[in-house]
Amino acid sequence: MQFNAPFIYRDFRRPEGFAIDEGNVSVIGDVSLLAKAVLWRFASTARREFDVQGKNPVAIEHESDCTCSIVALAGLKFPTGDSSRLEEEFHEVEIPGAPKNAIHGHDLTLGTGSYDGIFGAQTSLRYKNFFAEANGQFTFRGDGSHDYHFANDLTWNAGPGYYLVRKRETLVGCQCAVSGESKDVDRFQGRAAEDTGVTSVFVGPRIIASHDQISGELAAEFPVLMNTTAFQAVPDYRLHASIAVSW
Repeated sequence: MQFNAPFIYRDFRRPEGFAIDEGNVSVIGDVSLLAKAVLWRFASTARREFDVQGKNPVAIEHESDCTCSIVALAGLKFPTGDSSRLEEEFHEVEIPGAPKNAIHGHDLTLGTGSYDGIFGAQTSLRYKNFFAEANGQFTFRGDGSHDYHFANDLTWNAGPGYYLVRKRETLVGCQCAVSGESKDVDRFQGRAAEDTGVTSVFVGPRIIASHDQISGELAAEFPVLMNTTAFQAVPDYRLHASIAVSW
């Protein structure tokens, strides 16, 4: 099992009519609970050697040089984050001659207000200290709050890496990762919100670490593909950090 509780911080500056609105929002967002199951796992034959320095030889088991696995995951995301920013969608008015605003309530909200199903798979391959990983996740959105419904979305990431530290219970590695997202347009009051669909691909370095049941990562990502459905705010780069506890 895995429990996720994201901390979200958003700093913004946007035109509001002929004035400038700026500020920030931050809080724990929507939490999720995931269950994982190993569908397939392979490990090459482990090497064994004997320590014969003492009177009685002692067998020493070494880790397999090659391992690979496929893991399925499924879970539920709960509407614990603050979705009150979605109320801004009711009050948006275009003022002739005013600068166009690309940051709306759906960009600043800290929660979707919906129960969402999460389904995905994770694959990994390791040979000695070299590894490659690929993950995919599909989020099936439920009905949101304030008459705003976020679209289903597909996210994925993959890339090769190298473990700088690889012990039985401790791992530290670096990875060159490629990640992407494909998302249709949201719906507000039954109509398409045209400035919400996106297909994107990011590339960047990632540091991963784990000890026992605790794992984390730190990554910087830069866009190489960004297709949007209308005029909207998109990131020049992304920085993210995460900590996960599994049991």
